Amino acid sequence: MSLGDNADTQAAAAEPTQVLEFQLGDERYCVVLDAVTEIIDRQTVRSLPDVPSHVVGAMDYRGVTTTLVDTACLLGVGSNPDASRVIVFDAADEDATVYGWLVDEVDRVTDIAPETVDDAPFGDERTRGIVRSDDGLVVWVDPPTND
Repeated sequence: MSLGDNADTQAAAAEPTQVLEFQLGDERYCVVLDAVTEIIDRQTVRSLPDVPSHVVGAMDYRGVTTTLVDTACLLGVGSNPDASRVIVFDAADEDATVYGWLVDEVDRVTDIAPETVDDAPFGDERTRGIVRSDDGLVVWVDPPTND
């Protein structure tokens, strides 16, 4: 790799990332926008037996059974299984589970500059970092995976 290649790699890494900001209670979070399929109102939910405590149930999303998640419970910041908005995420592949995260409110799409992101002060594997913004701190979380 030449010096020019390394500079190009560093410049690409310094590009802003588009994220979707949302609220859980009084706290603000964000997730990378590329992983989001759509934001919808909560649909009819069917309960599922023997699921983890953060799984509220399943709903139909455009003909696809979608696992509905209590995002506050998943992130360990309380519980709100009655939240009214759902962030639907892209499935990793056609055999993967489609997830919908219940959130209290969807705020906005914004660009995150790398220099405004600090490492999370704790070891949660779902937290990518803490974003410093004019409006305060925003916790940047990773989208769901099928791991």
